[in-house]
Amino acid sequence: MTAGAATPVDVLGPVDRSIDWQRLAADHWDRRPALLRPSRTPGPAAPFDRHEVFEGAVAAGHHTTADDDERVRFAVGPRRLTDPGDLLPRPEDGSFAAYDRRLQRQLGGAPFTLVVRELHAGHHPLWARERAFFTGLWDAVGRPLVPIGTTLCHGTSEPPRPSPSQPRAATFLYVLHGHHRIRLTGPEKRRWTATAAPGDLLYWPAGHEHTLHGPRSPATTVHVSVPRAPAPLIGPSSSHGTWGTVDTLVPADESPEDLPGTLPPPLAAALHHLRQETRPAPLHRRLAREVLRQATDGGLRPVPPPTRPGYFTDDDAVRATERVVWMPAGGHRLVAACGHITRTGLTARELGALLGRLNSGAPLPVSELTPPARRLLARLSAFRAVERL
Repeated sequence: MTAGAATPVDVLGPVDRSIDWQRLAADHWDRRPALLRPSRTPGPAAPFDRHEVFEGAVAAGHHTTADDDERVRFAVGPRRLTDPGDLLPRPEDGSFAAYDRRLQRQLGGAPFTLVVRELHAGHHPLWARERAFFTGLWDAVGRPLVPIGTTLCHGTSEPPRPSPSQPRAATFLYVLHGHHRIRLTGPEKRRWTATAAPGDLLYWPAGHEHTLHGPRSPATTVHVSVPRAPAPLIGPSSSHGTWGTVDTLVPADESPEDLPGTLPPPLAAALHHLRQETRPAPLHRRLAREVLRQATDGGLRPVPPPTRPGYFTDDDAVRATERVVWMPAGGHRLVAACGHITRTGLTARELGALLGRLNSGAPLPVSELTPPARRLLARLSAFRAVERL
């Protein structure tokens, strides 16, 4: 095959009205692109819902601050706006269609682009849907330990241009609105082409460039980035050290003669903190928290923040909506659900009995619970892991 010839991407149809993850894992994962065409029947089989995506964009715009302005980007033509103000989605818009009509009036038809990173972090139903959808893939190929990224791209078409290569991340592109022609260029300049309609999910491995040809009217896609290689903890250093630079591990020349004999107070405090945190019990607790997060967050971090703790009376009964897990760590008992972790004073036996009843799916009368169990229940309610019946 010549470098100039573009190969149509393989189309994988649904199996039992769901994605054929087994075929993707066996024939395409980390090998070549594939277009996953799920069942067109409405239901929970889709990774994203357009109403939840819109609400997630509203939440991201509402909570964005100067400290995390990279999370939400808005551009008019080629010009990025540092303060888009009311050009971001608002609750009163209600949908992308109404939002687009408002921007048509405000911008006079000028092309615009809205990009929201960490889309899942501000909307729990969206996060839960995405996590459930990709569970089948992680069962087949294993879930990456590095957090998975979710990025919304919405706006009118710009002149197509290749996007930068992602050497360490595979990508899923889900089309919510609009028809798109995608050209992919992989290693050794091998090329693929695909046409994606609303509801289609396009996969390509790490190390590919993509060019997206969208419609002239506003279109909506969601990109899911799956890390395939861990990022280096320490970046490359120069071959010669210099005193005072952050990337110097061992200076190449002689140390200055006027160095103080003791550490400055900030460094001494940092060293003391490191010694305290690396004692067996604190270190065990930190490792346990990481294990519990990995077990409950589906790889989608940061997770949506918890709500207010619930308040239950003796007349209430509750039921678990999420699986709740726990682990002993450094003399404490840690409990986790939906990527959140709390500590409980219940004994291991009491905790095992309580979570056994919750995870069975059976209703649990609150009147049967002790005060420590009720406090834990309130926290699990804030995690959205239990609901009042």
